[in-house]
Amino acid sequence: MKKNVDAMELIQLGLALSDAQGNLPDFGTEYCYVWEFNFREFDIDEDLYNPKSIDLLKRQGIDFSKNKRMGIHSFYFARLFTNSGLSLAPTWVDKNRTWITFHSTYDFGFLIKVLSQKELPDNLSDFMGLVRMYFGVKVFDMKRMMGFCGLHGGLERMAKSLNVERMAGKSH
Repeated sequence: MKKNVDAMELIQLGLALSDAQGNLPDFGTEYCYVWEFNFREFDIDEDLYNPKSIDLLKRQGIDFSKNKRMGIHSFYFARLFTNSGLSLAPTWVDKNRTWITFHSTYDFGFLIKVLSQKELPDNLSDFMGLVRMYFGVKVFDMKRMMGFCGLHGGLERMAKSLNVERMAGKSH
């Protein structure tokens, strides 16, 4: 994972925030909000990438040339993300903040690379120290946890096993 994250650029990041009851923010409107960030550093003509991942993103409508021109610069994203309180907030400030993810090793790897503007550390212990520093101690990966419950497969398969219907968005 370290070698791949160090060698590649982050293309896109999606975030869904909720309160303790799972309610998405609505900002006083009739809509709920989630965020998708497209980064400008990735160059499809120059950078390393996984062809299957690129094909998937293209099918989802990602315009790589537009991202190169108009995407957010990872440096500015890191500054805004950190200033938002989502990262690096001391646990005494926000002891209830919890990160619930699905198969997120690469996600946290890319986020730490973007937030620190450095390559990932050489060992797992140091990497996990950065996960705790940037995101706190309440980080749960549902892909890892579902194996302990006898569930296997991807997010779509897990949702189907638990009779959870898709509310919005495309399957990937």
